[in-house]
Amino acid sequence: MSVVITGIGAVTPAGTGIDPLWDSAREGVPRVAAIDRFDASEYATSAAGQSDFDAGAELPSRFVKRTDRFTHLSVHAVRQALADARITVGEDAPAERTGVMVGNILGGWEFAERELRHLWTDGPRAVSPYQATAWFPAAPQGNICIDQGIKGPARTFVADRASGAYALIGGAEALLRDRADVVLAGGVEAPLSPYGWLCMETSGLGAKSRGSLAPHELYRPFDAGHGGSVFGEGAVFLVMERREHAERRGARVLGELAGWGVSTDGYMPYYTVEPTGQVLGRAMRTATERAGISGDDIAAVFAHGSGIPFEDVTEGYALHEAFGPAVARQLPVTAPKSGFGHLLGAAAPADAALALRAMRDGVLPPTVNLDHPAPGIELDLVAGQARPVGDCEHTLVVSRGLGGVNACLLLRR
Repeated sequence: MSVVITGIGAVTPAGTGIDPLWDSAREGVPRVAAIDRFDASEYATSAAGQSDFDAGAELPSRFVKRTDRFTHLSVHAVRQALADARITVGEDAPAERTGVMVGNILGGWEFAERELRHLWTDGPRAVSPYQATAWFPAAPQGNICIDQGIKGPARTFVADRASGAYALIGGAEALLRDRADVVLAGGVEAPLSPYGWLCMETSGLGAKSRGSLAPHELYRPFDAGHGGSVFGEGAVFLVMERREHAERRGARVLGELAGWGVSTDGYMPYYTVEPTGQVLGRAMRTATERAGISGDDIAAVFAHGSGIPFEDVTEGYALHEAFGPAVARQLPVTAPKSGFGHLLGAAAPADAALALRAMRDGVLPPTVNLDHPAPGIELDLVAGQARPVGDCEHTLVVSRGLGGVNACLLLRR
């Protein structure tokens, strides 16, 4: 049995839908800008990837009022994904055989902050009765199920920046274990609120604003000037099915999730990652072995590309560890998220969606702001402009989180 992707839905700083995201990434158009959602002038990082999605124009007003923005983004992206796959839950897939897997990190702090202000200024009776159900990370999962009438397996994965990758793996495993026929799997993040943004700042992962660089130039994976991630908001969901189910209903198959590997560095509390790349490399190798291929068969790598110097270097080490120096040095590696921001829980699903388009079109989007590769990174980095890759059949997507939570996905055209 194999797991295939038949639909994509996306709400990102590039716009609504996978087409704007792909066009923006392929052309290397910068989407990171100065934060205008709140006054971020006193924060270390005052730039982000911001979506212009207007929930009030797309979703019922009562729904918008009782839920947080990360739920708005998720529900809309899922509706897109189902439409793209031409699936109506209850008709093309029984509700009891349809699942939802969501990756998220922060939860819904925009809603929570507003209600906490009400609590401290006007007292408990001023707090929305929906506070308890609006902020927690599993809120999108529940609201997606309600919106679509889904009654199958549903889970939320909170694994730092690897959360979305774990959600895709969870979806694949639910399908292969015959617990569902269709799974909506992806991730979401809406970090653009004063407290949510402070959490990202105090994590130590964010790039600090520098007077010599414009906001869109701050995120620099693998570049000598790398100094951390610039985060963004968005939701990306994929429709996943067993191949026979997709073929039976005459679906358009966009690609296959052919393999995956997970590992945990277990290296040091509150530290980013293990320094040699060996444990991340094992996850990469497991993903390719599960797909029945070797490193020589991989046409491209969509790197985690956090822009944190230590992580960038060890990601290079991991590729050398997994596939050997000769293969690693010739593997085209890109991190297009530098153009629109690291989407945290939605980062890996966004990379997977872009990888599917890259394989279809035979072209790799570039890493934005990669002007001078950092020393110690011996990789074939895609920079400047999109690169044709010809017969691109297999792509590796790398995702990792604090404490060394590693998840790698192997996509087949």
